Amino acid sequence: MNKLREQTLALASLLQTTTLVDQLASTGTCDSQSNEASLQSIVTNSTNVEEVFGSPKDLSTGLNALKVAFGKKSKSMQNIVFYALALINLEKKLMKDQNLLTKITNEISKIKDQDFFEISHSNSLARLAELYKTTLGELNPRIMVSGEQIYLSNRHTANHIRALLLAGIRAVSLWKSQGGRTWQLLLNKKKTLKFVDSMNF
Repeated sequence: MNKLREQTLALASLLQTTTLVDQLASTGTCDSQSNEASLQSIVTNSTNVEEVFGSPKDLSTGLNALKVAFGKKSKSMQNIVFYALALINLEKKLMKDQNLLTKITNEISKIKDQDFFEISHSNSLARLAELYKTTLGELNPRIMVSGEQIYLSNRHTANHIRALLLAGIRAVSLWKSQGGRTWQLLLNKKKTLKFVDSMNF
């Protein structure tokens, strides 16, 4: 498959998670189809973007975010892009810590095997949030999510946000497995935009 396609879809999956985080922090809710697809990606063990996300529709939130982020500068994208860059940094630190990586991998395998609840069920979100908190949440600098205090202080919403940040780390590793590099974000802007414009989602 076309490398640019794989990289663009993986990058869209990263911006999708950070858009959903921003939606939750600002409004207390987020797009349900995109949310389900992003959370499901955590327990899908594949480096093939097409296997992780069934169709471009599953990434519509991320592809739209990519168009805005790579198009005209938009103030509304500041947090979304900031979280994405922070997750790219965090993933780099994670890759240097084998113990942390093993702990996360093992716990995700357990969550996958104990398939009692849907991945978006509050019990699953609580487990994913706890995993994020006790591993990636310990690394500095921590990702500080900004939004409305009424939503950020709600335990369920806070769990949901942490679970999506974990999905964001998964998206970064997916992007990197397809050869994605930070410098390409600047160099490949036009190509990426052209590709997104040609898609049906």
